[in-house]
Formats: sequence, C-alpha cells, structure tokens
Amino acid sequence: MKSDGTTLRQFGANPTGMAIFDARGRYIITVMRSDRAKYASNALWRGSAEENEATANGTQTYFGTYSVNDQDRSVAIHVEGSSFPNWNGSDQKRFVAITGDQLTLTIRPPSGESVDVVWKRAK
Repeated sequence: MKSDGTTLRQFGANPTGMAIFDARGRYIITVMRSDRAKYASNALWRGSAEENEATANGTQTYFGTYSVNDQDRSVAIHVEGSSFPNWNGSDQKRFVAITGDQLTLTIRPPSGESVDVVWKRAK
C-alpha cells in the first residue's frame, strides 16, 4: 500500500512468496505473480522473449545480511544478490511492524512516498 492509500499490485492480486530472516543475520525475500503462464517449450532455459519478460516483470528475489535497530523499529539490509541487478551491493532500510502473525515492512524510496509490504506467517 502506498502512502496515499492506493494499493499497488506489482505482483498481481494473489502474489506468492517467502521472506526468511534467520537468527544469524541472513535473509532471503522472494515474491512472484501466482498467475504467470507456463512456458510453451516446457524447458527452463528456452522461454520466448515474451515469456522471459513476464518472468522478469513478475518476480523479485533478493538476499543478503540484515541487522535490527530496535530504537527506530527498522531493519537494515545489505543486498548481496538480487534479480534486479541495480540492488546488488546496496544497503537499504525497512521499517518494521509486527501484529500477530503479520509482518509489515515499510519501504521509503527516494521518491518520497512509502510502500508497505505485508507478509503473513506461514503455518
């Protein structure tokens, strides 16, 4: 959700994904559209240009290290690798809110808005 209250559906109405933060300070986040079409070739490395574009536009994965700042309720992440190569080697900050089984990570990009990414605990 953006700061103006609109909902951004970058990964469709029913995205699927996982965010794992381990006790040793490592994380991986991956999210994708659940409605992506299968490749016609049924071969991992033989997608058409359109199929590859749909995969690139419908998937975000990144991993690295993190540390928690209790004072401002944030997590600092260092991106070691990302499906968006511009993030490789970058340091980013997410603000954290936990309510029951829900984790909200708020991203404040340079554009000045804020974006909430909501995760629900796996059961």
